[in-house]
Amino acid sequence: MKVIVNGRPAGTKEEGCALCGGTWGDYYEKVEGERLFFCCNICAKAFVNIINEAKKRFKLNKIDYIELRGNFYRGRTIEVRNGEESHKFYIKLSDDGDITEFKELN
Repeated sequence: MKVIVNGRPAGTKEEGCALCGGTWGDYYEKVEGERLFFCCNICAKAFVNIINEAKKRFKLNKIDYIELRGNFYRGRTIEVRNGEESHKFYIKLSDDGDITEFKELN
């Protein structure tokens, strides 16, 4: 899965956390069959929640690309792709990594 956070590749220790882009911490989680780097367990939980919610809402069997723009306070605009199929949405997360707001975008 290709992960882009605020315009930059992410998901490895060198590139940064797959959710926020941070390079501190040392937490890894397997997502969609790939080992991704996260700065903390909360970012990992939030990322997995985003992937699962997108797959459920858009009836996707997998996600090969995700681009996240924004931050914790403003919320994030996200694009997910499976092959040529693309979906965009906006989310806000709780302090615990749960989705508190979800809006589909055109």
